[in-house]
Amino acid sequence: MSSEVLEDLLSKEIHDDTWEWWKSHLYFLREEKDFHEAEAVFKEFSMYRSRYNGLDF
Repeated sequence: MSSEVLEDLLSKEIHDDTWEWWKSHLYFLREEKDFHEAEAVFKEFSMYRSRYNGLDF
């Protein structure tokens, strides 16, 4: 396997882990009714997700 393929797999795994953390953190903040922090987290990681999907590269 080439180093480029390995880098892509690692990048995808990091993205998937980050996405799962983001969803669980957002759920926690909403449950705690910390809507301002939830909105800030949502905006920050929405931009991250868009960049990862190639929209801002």
